[in-house]
Amino acid sequence: MASERDEYDVFLDNWEPSEMLRHATLESNLQDPLAQARLVDDSSGAAELTRTAFAPGLKGMSDAERRLRKFTFFETRHDEWSSHFNDYVISAGVDEKKLEQFIHCFANIWVDGKSRRQGSPEMMAIKASIRDHDRHFYTTHADQFVLTPVANEIAPLFEIAEMEVIFRANERLLESFMADYLRELEGAYGGSVNFVTVRRGAMMPTAPGPLRKELHYLSSYSMALEPVEQFAQTWTPATKDSGVPCIFSAPLPALQQRVVAFAPFIEGMDLGQLELVVAPPVEPVSLAHNGRFGGIHDYRFE
Repeated sequence: MASERDEYDVFLDNWEPSEMLRHATLESNLQDPLAQARLVDDSSGAAELTRTAFAPGLKGMSDAERRLRKFTFFETRHDEWSSHFNDYVISAGVDEKKLEQFIHCFANIWVDGKSRRQGSPEMMAIKASIRDHDRHFYTTHADQFVLTPVANEIAPLFEIAEMEVIFRANERLLESFMADYLRELEGAYGGSVNFVTVRRGAMMPTAPGPLRKELHYLSSYSMALEPVEQFAQTWTPATKDSGVPCIFSAPLPALQQRVVAFAPFIEGMDLGQLELVVAPPVEPVSLAHNGRFGGIHDYRFE
Protein backbone atom coordinates (compact mmCIF):
# COMPACT_ATOMS: atom_id res chain seq x y z
CA MET A 1 0.00 0.00 0.00
CA ALA A 2 1.33 3.39 -0.96
CA SER A 3 2.31 5.50 2.02
CA GLU A 4 0.27 8.57 2.70
CA ARG A 5 1.82 11.95 1.92
CA ASP A 6 1.78 14.54 4.65
CA GLU A 7 2.04 18.32 4.45
CA TYR A 8 5.84 18.17 4.65
CA ASP A 9 6.00 15.93 1.59
CA VAL A 10 3.84 18.39 -0.32
CA PHE A 11 6.04 21.29 0.83
CA LEU A 12 9.18 19.56 -0.43
CA ASP A 13 7.64 19.03 -3.86
CA ASN A 14 8.05 22.72 -4.65
CA TRP A 15 10.69 23.86 -2.15
CA GLU A 16 13.84 25.53 -3.39
CA PRO A 17 16.60 26.89 -1.16
CA SER A 18 16.62 30.66 -0.80
CA GLU A 19 19.49 32.79 -2.05
CA MET A 20 20.38 33.45 1.58
CA LEU A 21 20.58 29.72 2.33
CA ARG A 22 22.60 28.95 -0.78
CA HIS A 23 25.08 31.69 0.11
CA ALA A 24 25.39 30.61 3.75
CA THR A 25 26.08 27.02 2.72
CA LEU A 26 28.94 27.83 0.36
CA GLU A 27 32.08 26.13 1.63
CA SER A 28 33.67 29.51 2.35
CA ASN A 29 30.71 30.55 4.54
CA LEU A 30 29.91 27.40 6.51
CA GLN A 31 32.00 28.56 9.48
CA ASP A 32 31.53 32.30 8.96
CA PRO A 33 29.65 33.89 11.89
CA LEU A 34 28.19 36.78 9.89
CA ALA A 35 26.92 34.64 7.00
CA GLN A 36 25.33 32.26 9.51
CA ALA A 37 23.82 35.10 11.57
CA ARG A 38 22.22 36.57 8.47
CA LEU A 39 20.61 33.22 7.72
CA VAL A 40 19.30 32.78 11.27
CA ASP A 41 17.87 36.31 11.27
CA ASP A 42 15.82 35.55 8.14
CA SER A 43 12.44 34.63 9.61
CA SER A 44 10.90 34.11 6.18
CA GLY A 45 13.24 31.34 5.08
CA ALA A 46 12.98 32.71 1.55
CA ALA A 47 14.97 35.95 1.62
CA GLU A 48 17.39 37.15 -1.00
CA LEU A 49 20.84 38.14 0.22
CA THR A 50 21.26 41.83 1.00
CA ARG A 51 24.87 42.97 0.83
CA THR A 52 26.44 45.74 2.87
CA ALA A 53 25.80 48.96 0.97
CA PHE A 54 28.77 50.82 -0.46
CA ALA A 55 29.83 53.86 1.53
CA PRO A 56 32.62 56.31 0.62
CA GLY A 57 35.68 56.65 2.80
CA LEU A 58 37.43 54.11 5.02
CA LYS A 59 35.78 50.69 4.97
CA GLY A 60 35.19 48.76 8.16
CA MET A 61 32.95 46.36 10.03
CA SER A 62 29.67 47.29 11.66
CA ASP A 63 29.33 46.92 15.41
CA ALA A 64 27.37 43.73 14.79
CA GLU A 65 30.13 42.11 12.73
CA ARG A 66 32.74 43.22 15.26
CA ARG A 67 30.81 41.41 17.99
CA LEU A 68 30.37 38.28 15.91
CA ARG A 69 34.08 38.12 15.05
CA LYS A 70 35.19 38.87 18.64
CA PHE A 71 37.03 41.93 17.36
CA THR A 72 38.14 42.98 20.84
CA PHE A 73 40.36 39.88 20.91
CA PHE A 74 42.54 41.47 18.23
CA GLU A 75 42.43 44.92 19.83
CA THR A 76 43.69 43.63 23.16
CA ARG A 77 46.52 41.66 21.52
CA HIS A 78 47.67 44.20 18.95
CA ASP A 79 50.61 45.45 21.04
CA GLU A 80 51.69 41.94 22.05
CA TRP A 81 51.44 40.45 18.56
CA SER A 82 53.19 43.36 16.83
CA SER A 83 55.99 43.09 19.39
CA HIS A 84 56.34 39.36 18.67
CA PHE A 85 56.50 40.10 14.93
CA ASN A 86 59.22 42.73 15.42
CA ASP A 87 61.26 40.44 17.65
CA TYR A 88 60.98 37.54 15.21
CA VAL A 89 62.05 39.60 12.22
CA ILE A 90 64.96 41.35 13.92
CA SER A 91 66.26 38.16 15.54
CA ALA A 92 66.23 36.53 12.09
CA GLY A 93 68.60 39.17 10.77
CA VAL A 94 66.44 41.87 9.18
CA ASP A 95 67.90 45.36 9.51
CA GLU A 96 66.04 47.28 12.21
CA LYS A 97 65.89 50.53 10.22
CA LYS A 98 64.39 48.70 7.26
CA LEU A 99 61.80 47.10 9.53
CA GLU A 100 60.87 50.54 10.89
CA GLN A 101 60.27 51.78 7.35
CA PHE A 102 58.25 48.67 6.52
CA ILE A 103 56.01 49.20 9.55
CA HIS A 104 55.61 52.91 8.76
CA CYS A 105 54.51 52.04 5.22
CA PHE A 106 51.67 49.77 6.31
CA ALA A 107 50.59 51.82 9.31
CA ASN A 108 50.50 55.12 7.41
CA ILE A 109 51.00 54.99 3.63
CA TRP A 110 48.97 51.84 2.87
CA VAL A 111 45.79 53.45 4.21
CA ASP A 112 46.43 56.86 2.58
CA GLY A 113 44.62 56.42 -0.72
CA LYS A 114 45.22 54.19 -3.73
CA SER A 115 47.85 56.36 -5.44
CA ARG A 116 50.20 56.32 -2.43
CA ARG A 117 49.32 52.74 -1.51
CA GLN A 118 50.28 51.39 -4.92
CA GLY A 119 52.62 54.02 -6.34
CA SER A 120 54.61 55.79 -3.61
CA PRO A 121 58.40 55.22 -3.65
CA GLU A 122 58.23 53.57 -0.24
CA MET A 123 55.61 51.01 -1.27
CA MET A 124 57.32 50.41 -4.61
CA ALA A 125 60.50 49.48 -2.70
CA ILE A 126 58.53 46.80 -0.82
CA LYS A 127 57.06 45.55 -4.10
CA ALA A 128 60.55 45.40 -5.60
CA SER A 129 61.60 43.27 -2.63
CA ILE A 130 58.84 40.79 -3.49
CA ARG A 131 59.84 40.92 -7.17
CA ASP A 132 63.45 39.99 -6.42
CA HIS A 133 62.46 37.36 -3.83
CA ASP A 134 60.12 35.61 -6.24
CA ARG A 135 62.55 35.70 -9.14
CA HIS A 136 65.12 34.03 -6.91
CA PHE A 137 62.94 31.35 -5.30
CA TYR A 138 60.22 30.80 -7.94
CA THR A 139 61.93 31.10 -11.29
CA THR A 140 59.23 29.22 -13.20
CA HIS A 141 56.22 31.37 -12.30
CA ALA A 142 57.63 34.64 -10.92
CA ASP A 143 55.81 37.67 -12.39
CA GLN A 144 53.34 35.47 -14.30
CA PHE A 145 50.28 36.08 -12.12
CA VAL A 146 50.55 39.83 -11.48
CA LEU A 147 49.31 42.27 -14.09
CA THR A 148 51.22 45.42 -13.06
CA PRO A 149 54.99 44.83 -13.16
CA VAL A 150 57.61 46.52 -11.01
CA ALA A 151 60.34 48.06 -13.15
CA ASN A 152 63.77 46.49 -12.81
CA GLU A 153 65.38 49.81 -11.94
CA ILE A 154 63.33 50.21 -8.74
CA ALA A 155 65.55 49.36 -5.79
CA PRO A 156 64.18 46.95 -3.16
CA LEU A 157 63.82 47.78 0.52
CA PHE A 158 64.85 44.28 1.62
CA GLU A 159 67.52 41.88 0.52
CA ILE A 160 66.15 38.57 -0.78
CA ALA A 161 66.90 36.78 2.50
CA GLU A 162 65.23 39.58 4.49
CA MET A 163 62.05 39.38 2.39
CA GLU A 164 61.99 35.64 3.01
CA VAL A 165 62.09 36.36 6.75
CA ILE A 166 59.05 38.66 6.41
CA PHE A 167 57.10 35.92 4.64
CA ARG A 168 58.05 33.23 7.15
CA ALA A 169 57.35 35.46 10.16
CA ASN A 170 53.79 36.07 8.98
CA GLU A 171 53.24 32.43 8.07
CA ARG A 172 54.44 31.02 11.39
CA LEU A 173 52.92 33.64 13.67
CA LEU A 174 49.57 33.27 11.93
CA GLU A 175 49.78 29.51 12.50
CA SER A 176 50.46 30.06 16.19
CA PHE A 177 48.18 32.96 17.06
CA MET A 178 45.14 32.00 14.98
CA ALA A 179 44.72 28.93 17.16
CA ASP A 180 44.23 31.27 20.13
CA TYR A 181 41.66 33.27 18.17
CA LEU A 182 39.71 30.18 17.17
CA ARG A 183 39.47 29.08 20.79
CA GLU A 184 38.11 32.53 21.64
CA LEU A 185 35.65 32.38 18.73
CA GLU A 186 34.47 28.79 18.99
CA GLY A 187 35.19 27.63 22.53
CA ALA A 188 37.71 25.44 24.30
CA TYR A 189 38.26 23.04 21.42
CA GLY A 190 38.58 25.84 18.88
CA GLY A 191 38.49 24.94 15.22
CA SER A 192 40.74 24.45 12.25
CA VAL A 193 42.57 27.29 10.54
CA ASN A 194 41.36 25.65 7.32
CA PHE A 195 37.91 27.08 8.07
CA VAL A 196 39.14 30.67 8.47
CA THR A 197 38.11 32.39 5.25
CA VAL A 198 39.86 35.43 3.86
CA ARG A 199 38.32 37.46 1.06
CA ARG A 200 39.08 40.14 -1.47
CA GLY A 201 36.41 42.39 -2.98
CA ALA A 202 36.99 44.13 -6.29
CA MET A 203 35.08 45.68 -9.17
CA MET A 204 36.67 43.87 -12.11
CA PRO A 205 36.61 45.33 -15.64
CA THR A 206 35.64 41.91 -17.02
CA ALA A 207 34.76 38.52 -15.59
CA PRO A 208 37.85 36.79 -14.14
CA GLY A 209 39.57 34.08 -16.13
CA PRO A 210 40.17 30.49 -14.99
CA LEU A 211 43.37 31.35 -13.10
CA ARG A 212 43.87 33.80 -10.26
CA LYS A 213 45.78 36.92 -11.24
CA GLU A 214 46.40 39.96 -9.06
CA LEU A 215 46.53 43.51 -10.40
CA HIS A 216 49.39 44.59 -8.11
CA TYR A 217 52.26 43.08 -6.13
CA LEU A 218 50.34 43.93 -2.95
CA SER A 219 46.65 43.08 -2.60
CA SER A 220 44.27 43.52 0.32
CA TYR A 221 42.39 40.56 1.75
CA SER A 222 40.24 40.57 4.86
CA MET A 223 38.94 38.23 7.54
CA ALA A 224 35.81 40.41 7.65
CA LEU A 225 32.92 40.28 5.17
CA GLU A 226 31.24 43.69 5.23
CA PRO A 227 34.27 45.73 4.07
CA VAL A 228 34.87 43.22 1.27
CA GLU A 229 31.27 43.59 0.08
CA GLN A 230 31.79 47.34 -0.11
CA PHE A 231 35.06 47.05 -2.04
CA ALA A 232 33.34 44.77 -4.55
CA GLN A 233 30.88 47.57 -5.27
CA THR A 234 33.44 50.35 -5.69
CA TRP A 235 32.89 51.88 -9.10
CA THR A 236 33.78 54.85 -11.21
CA PRO A 237 31.56 56.41 -13.89
CA ALA A 238 33.49 54.36 -16.44
CA THR A 239 32.92 51.01 -14.68
CA LYS A 240 29.48 51.51 -13.12
CA ASP A 241 27.62 49.77 -15.93
CA SER A 242 30.37 47.56 -17.31
CA GLY A 243 32.37 46.35 -14.30
CA VAL A 244 31.87 42.99 -12.63
CA PRO A 245 31.54 43.11 -8.81
CA CYS A 246 33.45 40.14 -7.41
CA ILE A 247 34.46 38.57 -4.13
CA PHE A 248 37.33 36.08 -4.10
CA SER A 249 37.40 33.68 -1.13
CA ALA A 250 40.02 31.28 0.12
CA PRO A 251 40.89 29.39 3.29
CA LEU A 252 43.67 31.17 5.14
CA PRO A 253 46.27 28.40 4.48
CA ALA A 254 45.91 29.02 0.73
CA LEU A 255 47.45 32.49 1.23
CA GLN A 256 49.39 32.04 4.44
CA GLN A 257 52.82 31.66 2.83
CA ARG A 258 52.31 34.84 0.80
CA VAL A 259 51.20 37.23 3.55
CA VAL A 260 53.37 40.37 3.60
CA ALA A 261 51.53 42.15 6.42
CA PHE A 262 48.73 41.24 8.82
CA ALA A 263 47.21 44.26 10.55
CA PRO A 264 47.48 42.88 14.13
CA PHE A 265 51.20 42.25 13.52
CA ILE A 266 51.90 45.85 12.44
CA GLU A 267 52.28 48.43 15.18
CA GLY A 268 49.90 51.34 14.55
CA MET A 269 48.04 49.72 11.62
CA ASP A 270 44.26 50.10 11.60
CA LEU A 271 42.47 46.87 12.56
CA GLY A 272 39.04 47.76 11.21
CA GLN A 273 39.17 45.35 8.26
CA LEU A 274 41.25 42.60 9.91
CA GLU A 275 43.38 43.04 6.83
CA LEU A 276 46.02 40.82 5.30
CA VAL A 277 48.24 42.32 2.60
CA VAL A 278 49.19 39.55 0.21
CA ALA A 279 51.79 39.06 -2.54
CA PRO A 280 50.70 37.56 -5.88
CA PRO A 281 50.68 33.79 -6.40
CA VAL A 282 53.81 32.01 -7.59
CA GLU A 283 52.00 28.96 -8.92
CA PRO A 284 48.79 28.50 -10.92
CA VAL A 285 45.66 28.86 -8.78
CA SER A 286 42.33 27.94 -10.35
CA LEU A 287 39.22 30.04 -9.74
CA ALA A 288 35.77 28.50 -9.47
CA HIS A 289 32.60 30.55 -9.83
CA ASN A 290 30.18 29.84 -6.97
CA GLY A 291 27.42 31.98 -8.43
CA ARG A 292 25.96 35.46 -8.09
CA PHE A 293 24.59 36.40 -4.68
CA GLY A 294 23.20 39.77 -3.71
CA GLY A 295 24.45 41.24 -6.97
CA ILE A 296 28.08 40.14 -6.42
CA HIS A 297 29.84 37.26 -8.14
CA ASP A 298 31.43 34.85 -5.69
CA TYR A 299 34.65 33.02 -6.63
CA ARG A 300 36.74 30.57 -4.65
CA PHE A 301 40.31 29.34 -4.99
CA GLU A 302 40.66 25.70 -6.00
